[in-house]
Amino acid sequence: MVKVFIIGAGEGGKAVLGRLLQFDWFQIVGVADLNPEAPAIQLARDAQLPIFIEDPIPLLQTMTIDLVFDLTENPRISRQLVQISENNFDVATGEVAHVLWDVIRELEERENRLKQKLGENQILLDTSLVLSRSETPDEIFEAIVSGGMRITGMPAGSLSVYDKQKKQLFLVATKGLSSEFYKNAVYPVRTGGLTEHILANKDPLLIPDLADFPSFNNPVVLKEGIRSLIAIPLIAEKGPIGILYSDDFEPKQFPPTLTNSLKMLSTQAVIAIQKQQAFEKIKDLSIRDPLTGLYNRRYLNKVLASEIGRASRLKHPLSLSLFDIDNFKQVNDRYGHVTGDHVLKGLSECFESMLRPYDILSRFGGEEFLILMSETGKEEAIASAERLRKAVSGLSLLPDGERVTCSFGVCTLWDIKKTPTTPKTFIDCADKALYQAKHEGRNRVCLYTD
Repeated sequence: MVKVFIIGAGEGGKAVLGRLLQFDWFQIVGVADLNPEAPAIQLARDAQLPIFIEDPIPLLQTMTIDLVFDLTENPRISRQLVQISENNFDVATGEVAHVLWDVIRELEERENRLKQKLGENQILLDTSLVLSRSETPDEIFEAIVSGGMRITGMPAGSLSVYDKQKKQLFLVATKGLSSEFYKNAVYPVRTGGLTEHILANKDPLLIPDLADFPSFNNPVVLKEGIRSLIAIPLIAEKGPIGILYSDDFEPKQFPPTLTNSLKMLSTQAVIAIQKQQAFEKIKDLSIRDPLTGLYNRRYLNKVLASEIGRASRLKHPLSLSLFDIDNFKQVNDRYGHVTGDHVLKGLSECFESMLRPYDILSRFGGEEFLILMSETGKEEAIASAERLRKAVSGLSLLPDGERVTCSFGVCTLWDIKKTPTTPKTFIDCADKALYQAKHEGRNRVCLYTD
């Protein structure tokens, strides 16, 4: 059960609350607004939910919450939420929330309409119920494969998800097949091949006996001893998302009515996979800063603990670079918070483009950012910080041509004498180096020394 608190009870708050009330996996623990007659306050009263006609920030520091919807568009509220949300709750803004909930609501409605049509086929109904209760990707994938095997009466099956960008299929679930089969987890879709033909068609492909298809030369399938198979393309509105296979080790004749049931199963599978992907987007939202799109402090703390353990165990280098924007308060005071947000987003985009793919850049809070650099010693970390510092001075982010600068504090794991080193200790040491950079005049890089 996800505990949710909504701040801002206007029309946007009413729309989000209305959507959340449709799902039994949300618990609304509070709706706050200074206007007692706000639309979402009225809706919350009708639903007998907790209502708070006051500043919500002090409340949030005393409550157990998983997710806060900030629908106020108030910069002060947004900043305060960032400051108090560390390890306590995640924050979602109204704009992103509306998009995601619209997607989920549409998928739920499509799933409900489909369930109503499955009364005549008990197997499809059972599969639909299992899918609706599945919470993890593995559970969803296994339910799809099992449903295909039950409908076709075949002893084995598999599910592969299609990556359109890479033109590859990824094997995500199998049943009744050997462990050797699962070793071929990634395979390309060859131009002109059978797999490409399956993905390009909406109808299932039924092969009663592979012996009648001497051109079929898939060595993995033939080595497994498969003699008959059904390939069910999973096609969404924007194109194929995968293939569901049912297999038998003997030739098999298929009843003429089977195709319609397979098409219904395909629709179920597509909805379930899309629903899972929508949840993954929400999960991604919970680890991202809503303004910059960077990882947030909560996610960083989790990853940092893991990376410290890994580096300590393998005796590998690990570095942190903590930096903030010099005199950022003056930027907000002089140009306004809209310009301040523009600066934050501009720096985020610039730094992301310059860092290595495996470096983790996160918004640490307010105008502070942190970079976690695995397999990186002090010389490399300092050089990276210097490149970023120089890049900042070349950006034109303020309307009058003024330049912003950043100060950097760099710390490497093996320069910390205190053991064991916790994430807090690591960050505190980088913060001391940042303080030194500020004290020495800003716009510089300083290295932590114990």
